[in-house]
Amino acid sequence: MSAASRFGWNPAHRVRLAAAVISPVILGAAAGGILLLLGERRSLTIAIALPAVFLAAGVLISLIVGIALLVRSRRRRSRARVAAAHIEGEAVGQRTERESHRTFLARLDHELKNPLTAILATAAGRDSPEWHTVDAQARKLGTLVRDLRKLAELETRELEREQVDLELLLQEAVEAIRQRDGASAARIRVDVTRVPWTVPPVHADIDLLSLAIDNVLGNAVKYSAEGPIEVRLREESGWAVIEVADAGRGIPAVDLPVVFDELARAQNARDVQGSGLGLTLVSTVLARHGGDVALRSVEGSGSVITLRLPLR
Repeated sequence: MSAASRFGWNPAHRVRLAAAVISPVILGAAAGGILLLLGERRSLTIAIALPAVFLAAGVLISLIVGIALLVRSRRRRSRARVAAAHIEGEAVGQRTERESHRTFLARLDHELKNPLTAILATAAGRDSPEWHTVDAQARKLGTLVRDLRKLAELETRELEREQVDLELLLQEAVEAIRQRDGASAARIRVDVTRVPWTVPPVHADIDLLSLAIDNVLGNAVKYSAEGPIEVRLREESGWAVIEVADAGRGIPAVDLPVVFDELARAQNARDVQGSGLGLTLVSTVLARHGGDVALRSVEGSGSVITLRLPLR
């Protein structure tokens, strides 16, 4: 945007401004030319005291510097307003995108629920291999729809916070695995740092936090058929840190940048049942609590997923 348009000057304003600036120069030149033509040769001498010269020079310099600083300040404020408007525009765009995404997930869940129910009801009681395949695939799709619904709810539901003992929550998650699969639970070791101090409780929504931890532990069990699984809890610089490490198949390096994306599945995980939404759910839960999640993995060696929650 030009200076003229920024200050609201139209062409008529610019013409009047130019005339106001140039007119004194033209009038002065015209008067001087007429006097020269008339043979006027007299001179005018003005005596000014030296201190007054320095004073006038100082005032002039101060005036010039002040005008320059004022112009610079206005330019900075203008740039700041433009930057703030740009940032606000991006934030509004992101909010709109998230709202559209949640609306899409809710609509998808609604549209798929009835057809899935009909397919499962039709496949029930059929003994042929074909119908068994239909039933299995319908249940897989039902799990995907359920997880999509969970994801949409996670992004909108109000958090019901309370004081949560993370060590107790981890023990309950391991016990839930033990009830389903005692052999896998026997491979899990929970290590809690208590020296020089224990990990304080976190102010969190216990249901959502349980969902995140169950997903992380479930992945460790699914993708490591054998070998130890270590769960570590510690306090670190005002954060509660939970690490879940396994000696499983790991994730190929090419898949690591997208593991938290919706429906993303590693190339070496196609044989394991899953929706590809587990880590997305975990990431959403941690973000809503002001925390974060990170994953380190080496294909063929195992993975370490780190959850961080603020203690204050």
